[in-house]
Amino acid sequence: MKNTFISRFTPSLMSPETLEAILVERHALAERLVELIRVSALTDNKHFQLLIGPRGIGKTHLVSLIYHRVVKMEDLRDKLLIAWLQEEEWGIASFLDLLRGIFRAIAKEYPLEYEAELDDDIEKLYDLSPEQAEFKAAELLRDFVGKRVLLLIVENLEDVFSGLGDFGQKQLRAYIQNNSFLTILATSQSLFDGVKLSNHPFYDFFDLHELDEFKLDDAVALLNHIANLEGNSDLASFIQSPTGRDRIKVVHYLSGGSPRVYIVFSAFLMTPESLDKLVEPFMEMLDSLTPYYQDRMKYLSNQQRKIVDFLCDRGGAAPVKEIAKRCFIEQRTVSSQLKDLRDKGYVKTEEIGRESWYELREPLMRFCLEVKKQRNKPIRLIVDFIRVWYTRKELQQRLGLRMADVDMAEKESHFLYWQGLKPIPPDAVMEREYYTRALEAIERNEEDPRLKAYFDEIKYCIEQKDHVSALAYAEKLVASRGDFQDWLVNGLCLISLERYDEALECLGKAITIDSNYDDARVWHILGDVYYERERYEEALEFYDRALKLDSKDQGAWAMRGYLLNNIKHYQEALISCDMLIGLDANFQPVWVLRGIVLNNLERYEQALESFDRAIELGENDPWAWARRGDMLNNLERYEEALESFNRAIELGENDPWAWARRGHILNNLERYEEALESFDRALKLDENDPWAWARRGHILNNLERYEEALE
Repeated sequence: MKNTFISRFTPSLMSPETLEAILVERHALAERLVELIRVSALTDNKHFQLLIGPRGIGKTHLVSLIYHRVVKMEDLRDKLLIAWLQEEEWGIASFLDLLRGIFRAIAKEYPLEYEAELDDDIEKLYDLSPEQAEFKAAELLRDFVGKRVLLLIVENLEDVFSGLGDFGQKQLRAYIQNNSFLTILATSQSLFDGVKLSNHPFYDFFDLHELDEFKLDDAVALLNHIANLEGNSDLASFIQSPTGRDRIKVVHYLSGGSPRVYIVFSAFLMTPESLDKLVEPFMEMLDSLTPYYQDRMKYLSNQQRKIVDFLCDRGGAAPVKEIAKRCFIEQRTVSSQLKDLRDKGYVKTEEIGRESWYELREPLMRFCLEVKKQRNKPIRLIVDFIRVWYTRKELQQRLGLRMADVDMAEKESHFLYWQGLKPIPPDAVMEREYYTRALEAIERNEEDPRLKAYFDEIKYCIEQKDHVSALAYAEKLVASRGDFQDWLVNGLCLISLERYDEALECLGKAITIDSNYDDARVWHILGDVYYERERYEEALEFYDRALKLDSKDQGAWAMRGYLLNNIKHYQEALISCDMLIGLDANFQPVWVLRGIVLNNLERYEQALESFDRAIELGENDPWAWARRGDMLNNLERYEEALESFNRAIELGENDPWAWARRGHILNNLERYEEALESFDRALKLDENDPWAWARRGHILNNLERYEEALE
């Protein structure tokens, strides 16, 4: 296995090959940005790009990759210079400081050229006044670049602009306008005032590219790239397995789509034997970020800090009224403060029904603040990771606990062992504490309250017959968690919209996650969906599973009977009917179905008895009367059959099948003109019934109207 260097904190230190190998989802954006830099270098059209996203989302990875691609372009070698400022340019407090930072970057990128052309002149700047030095530095940069173009790469642009202040930003904007040699690729944690407010010099100046959080498929792809890059075939195979995907899903659900967190967890996914492998790199990551987030907290008002602190403790989203209640702040004030925090990039919002839910925009910020408050206590993210990963029983195994509900064979050994999952050694104090906390969380049944809000909204939308909105919330459930029930609800919403093929795909994913789900209603619903799509073998399997869990499910017995009749398994269909009658002899539809099945078995007298019983239980059922008429026709009792069809049509005059079969009876009675009227009525209701057209032709033949019969 290779030992590839993959940086969790400084992607710019990784090799170009590694950066390319683990790039996920952003290939098109990378190609576009490189092309815009090329255009800026080769034409008079200059482009200024700003990548926006929280820490850990992959901005530096993308910038580093673009840098290496541009450096390798031979046609730009004499036309483009690159100045990549330090990630944390703490010393910028003026336009002069920015120019000095650019010169430092040039010295690092082009040491020989810098020493030959700039070094002496830069040193002379320190003998001038700040105003003179600034003027001279601007002139030096312009002369050094000459006819070339300077690509300025600036990370954390919001910090640079903050240091420049309003006057420094105006100087930079004027310098760019007066000199056509600059193009910029910048990053920012959020959309800040300096670029979004109309009274600022760089308003509407940058092309904005917001980097989305990774989706589950992106996380799977990233980890798969890492496994392949390191030659770890076992991990690559494991990631593609259902178990591997489930574990990645846990990290995705808890981490908020941060690529940096995936990389930290990657080594732990397959063999979580020692938490040291996870806790140490995770703590290293948080230690490196904590000063940054602590500094960001200083810029908030007391009320805003209180809100951020609550959301940190909460560990997930909360509605405005809950935040107001827990912070003892008036709800209107909380709404105002939350909007300001959202504009500053501290929180993000989601509308769930009639409520706005807020949570910290950057999961890494929550982790850092949380660890600082916990004082060496277990990190909640890792506790949650263990809690979702293991079942309650497995955690008890790891902790070596006795269980009251095990079977006799297990009680003999007092402790549970499963697939090599051994109890934690006595000296593994940290692991014991983490697993204990995870077990306690399971027993408290802790869950993200937002998920319940999604379910509540789905229920409300369905009650309002707003199935489109219900589906939108169901899709959010899948994106947030993606367990069996989430995919099931998504599938049911799609069924409501008659999008059956998509529904089957969702339901298939649900079954993959938990093929042993023990709610009979669910398997019954699955059977109905597959029955609707005429996938009878799968539907039959689901009905059988439903009945195994609940043998008194009358609907499942009925649908099983209909299905078996459709596939001509008449004896089995009859068994389903009789089982249902045994549960409820007054369930009228089953007597109709039983009559149809017996008719198919050519047991006509018994079939007639079933239809008579169906009519006794529901005398206004047109379908029962029509099927009874068909049965009497088989017995050649035509006058009685006609009476049954007349009654069926009286109760349901728009049934083409009843009109057509009535015409057939009238033909048997040699009442041809009336028969023709019946067939005409049937074809008016269903003009694509070939049997009715054929029988109509037969009637016209009997009436010696041969030309019409031929038509």
